[in-house]
Amino acid sequence: MTLNDTQPSQELDNVSSSSMGGDLITGAQLYFILLTTSAFTQVFSIGGVITNVINIAVFVKLGFNETSNISLLTLALCDLLSTILTIWGTLCVTPGFSDAELPFLPTEIAQLTGGALSMFVLRCSAWVTAFISFERCLCILIPLKVKKWVTPKMSTAVVLAISITTIGPYIGVHWRWTFMWKFLPARNATILGVTVVDTPFLNLKEKIDNIVFGAIQPIIAFFTVLVCTVFLVVYLRRSSQWRKSMASAGGKTGGGDNSFQFQMKQNISRKEEKVVRLVTSIATIFIVCYTPNTLMILHMAIFPSFSLFGQHRNTFLMIYLVSVLANSVSASVNIFIYYNMGTRYRNALRLMFHFDSEDSVK
Repeated sequence: MTLNDTQPSQELDNVSSSSMGGDLITGAQLYFILLTTSAFTQVFSIGGVITNVINIAVFVKLGFNETSNISLLTLALCDLLSTILTIWGTLCVTPGFSDAELPFLPTEIAQLTGGALSMFVLRCSAWVTAFISFERCLCILIPLKVKKWVTPKMSTAVVLAISITTIGPYIGVHWRWTFMWKFLPARNATILGVTVVDTPFLNLKEKIDNIVFGAIQPIIAFFTVLVCTVFLVVYLRRSSQWRKSMASAGGKTGGGDNSFQFQMKQNISRKEEKVVRLVTSIATIFIVCYTPNTLMILHMAIFPSFSLFGQHRNTFLMIYLVSVLANSVSASVNIFIYYNMGTRYRNALRLMFHFDSEDSVK
């Protein structure tokens, strides 16, 4: 979603209103979708808070000698913040809460403190995932050089740079959208809302930010992950075929030294393949769950009427709600991948909860 979509609007408090002409989704359908997706989004987001707190604790316990732990810790931090913001934003647009006589306008406050910020955090997650995938591709293509280039310090610098360039621009949102006390005659009360600062400079800045941070940045991250994932999948298939052919050839050679060398190569291949499978699984879930958001961005660029204030507003909101649900799912399921595919992660987690360890910590 672009910065322009964070514009405060009383219309969001009336999602059950009639559909605009030409829209595929009626107001009643949108209201039902809102109730349904909000319930599932809250469930997955609460689960995401729990699982990512566990992920953060485990990666801190494992330490930062391995570059992958630094990247995965950053991803867990982004997912934790994203799920917290999603819980808040979803609550504010839920019928009942949004209609309550609160000292603030829930929809307006949520758009600035929840929806807008969560989009920036989501872009950070996207670029961290792209970095993890790209790093693994380099480990396959130039393994010896990567070990010299990609150090813990370098990885820390990269994830910090990603965080600053993806979340940092959110500060600019407050140059145009600011908090303001508003008097509502219907309630005879002054409550907190959001207002727009309209100046030529801020208007131009917003248009540039929409293009750079709202469209180009997330789309590049998405296709980077997509290309790297395709490469990793091809590598896994070739690695599996190589291991089968070597196993067949190794069975015919009876020499002790040759057999030992073959076994070592096979073990190294399996260890590398295990890491690649983990990264591929993370990237695949990201691609599936981030696709609705990417399609929404591309559709907005092609069809101007497809926006929060355009002719197809209800359809836009439906896809946006689905993308929020998909992102909450993505942020909550990584723990299962880590546990099933990461031996060291599984051991650290079992030891943390005082379970008997099945594997030896290496």
